[in-house]
Order: sequence, then C-alpha cells, then structure tokens
Amino acid sequence: MKLCDVHTHVLPGVDDGAPTMEYALQMLENAIASDVEWLAATPHWRATVDKNETMIAQLQSDFAQLQEAAADMPIHLVSGAEVRVTDTLFSALSAGGVPTLNGSRYLLTEFAVDTDPAAFLPALERILSAGYIPLVAHPERYAAVCRDPRMVQDWLDCGCHLQLTGGSVLGSYGKTVQRTATALLRNDLVACIASDAHRLHGRSSFLMDVYDHLYVQYSKAYANCLMYTNPLRIFRDEML
Repeated sequence: MKLCDVHTHVLPGVDDGAPTMEYALQMLENAIASDVEWLAATPHWRATVDKNETMIAQLQSDFAQLQEAAADMPIHLVSGAEVRVTDTLFSALSAGGVPTLNGSRYLLTEFAVDTDPAAFLPALERILSAGYIPLVAHPERYAAVCRDPRMVQDWLDCGCHLQLTGGSVLGSYGKTVQRTATALLRNDLVACIASDAHRLHGRSSFLMDVYDHLYVQYSKAYANCLMYTNPLRIFRDEML
C-alpha cells in the first residue's frame, strides 16, 4: 500500500528538522522504506510584516535544491510549510504571502500547545475567510483539545480539517495524547495522519507501523483514506 505524508521537517537546515542535505536524503529513504509515495516538506513558518516575499523565495530555492538532490529517488516531493498562527499571519494571508500544501488552498496550520480554548475558532474562521482551508496540525497535542476533544467539532463544522501525528496514535507522546488521538479517530473527526518527521529515529518519517495499527484497530479502508486518499486529495486541491 502506498502512503502520502503531508507534514515533515525534511527540508535541510531551515528549522529543527533535517540539519543537512545528506540527513534529509536519509529521511526520504526512511519514508520510502515505509511505502511513502508522496511527501510534503513543511518547515516551521512564521509570517512577518515585511519579509514574506523574500522568505517564500528562499523556501522555494531550498525546496528546489532538495528536489534536485532527490531526483533519482522513487518519491514525489511537494512544497508547503507548517504555518504558526500569530498576529502577523492574517495580514500575510490577505496579501497571499503564505506557503500552502503544494500550492493548494490547504494551509497546514499550527497553534501553540497552550492556546486559549476560546482563541482557536476565531483564528480558524479568519483563515477561512481569506480563502484558505485550515488543516490543523496535531490537534491531539493541544492542551485544550486533550481536556475536551469535542471542541474540534466546531472547527470541522466551519470547514476545517484535522491532521493527526502518527506517533500520537502509537503513544509516543504519552497516554493523554494517545487517548485524545484515539477519541478523534473513533469519532471519525480526522482527515489524515502524517509523520511530523524531524529526524531519523524517534520522530521519524517511517509510517508503515502507523498504517498497520489503523488496519488492525479500525479497517483497511479507514487506513487507506487517512494515509493515502485524503492526503492526495489535499495535494491536488480537491475537497475532502
């Protein structure tokens, strides 16, 4: 079974992910070993008031170098970023100066782990009103969602989607996060599962163990939907 990964920190030397090109290529080999066919390079991104165009140009250049280095590898790379919600984000959205997943309407959206519960929905609605579709990164790791997973229903009702981290599903972030991830999965509230890979070991780009878990605990159809069909629809800018 082929897989798609919408969230990785494989772009070398730009954040707390791959430190070098050699390391990035090893991370890609790790992904390929778990049958990942499509992979998005999504470094951490914080919008600024006056440097977004320069930052995007640099991101495009860095991504092009990764593509060139990985040209002979059997994997399709797409660009993007994990975009942090900050006060400066909304002006950048209005100007169109944010990197989305493969140039689609889908914005991989990250909040601080301790975000006030009341702050999520207004921020997501502002992103939606700017013409983007928030794909909320690792909601199961936000303290407010851990306390009340039902709060994400309001996000879904207004048009957002959720991306879980594979390690959360397997318990790598502790029992509380795992219980939250399980609750979201059991209630069919999740659009996709990604690696959020930062390194070769621990938070790695290997996803087949996550796929096997979903296959056994839920169904093959559910595993395929969350780890291939929906991610590919996102890359193609299709509705979920």
